[in-house]
Amino acid sequence: MIEGLAHIGVAVKDIDEGIAFFREKFGAELDTSKVKNGKMNFGLHLSAVVRVGDLAFELMQPTQEGVGPVGKFIAEKGEGLHHISLKVDKYKTAKADFENKDFRIMGEMGGVMAFLHPKTCKGILVEFTEVT
Repeated sequence: MIEGLAHIGVAVKDIDEGIAFFREKFGAELDTSKVKNGKMNFGLHLSAVVRVGDLAFELMQPTQEGVGPVGKFIAEKGEGLHHISLKVDKYKTAKADFENKDFRIMGEMGGVMAFLHPKTCKGILVEFTEVT
């Protein structure tokens, strides 16, 4: 069911500054495999993936201060670890298994990813996603 870690989500105030930080401090490289400039706009937040070896960090910047999940997170807690994303082999099977184990599923998107509510996951926001 769980194949490994997909990425670590990090909330940042400024995505370009976040990219520069990870490049300078950890030797990260911007992943441009899906988008030419490496940045994606999801409406309420911008996203970019940087890679350090096999480890991926999804940097997320709100498009409006205090608005949306990432904006509210930064307003309440500041920049930092937002979520951990697990790679699953089959989304529907993983979802059913998590539900059978009394996890609360939220934020389902496109039938390929969702989140486990932190209240049912030891205070950690956990995403699970089918990576193809």
